[in-house]
Amino acid sequence: MNTKAAYVKSQRQDRDHHCHWPGCEKQVPPAMWGCRAHWFKLPKELRDDIWRAYRPGQEKDMRPSRQYLEVADKVQRWIHENHPPQRAAEQPRGLFD
Repeated sequence: MNTKAAYVKSQRQDRDHHCHWPGCEKQVPPAMWGCRAHWFKLPKELRDDIWRAYRPGQEKDMRPSRQYLEVADKVQRWIHENHPPQRAAEQPRGLFD
């Protein structure tokens, strides 16, 4: 396992930090972008971009690189374009709604 992967896997949930997928409140260690379900909803190309731009420790010193911030914006645009939030009228209704 490479050093970056080992670092990320060793990090624990040590403060409030939720998945970066819009609307997801699942808590994840700050070294991780998001929860497993949403991480794997991203295309591999975007996951690879996040991984390349991530610098171990940026979640501790709160100094992500410009490249990481650009990738984060690109990912949020992709999510918005490919998984727009449902409006209340479009959300599936239960049997007794």
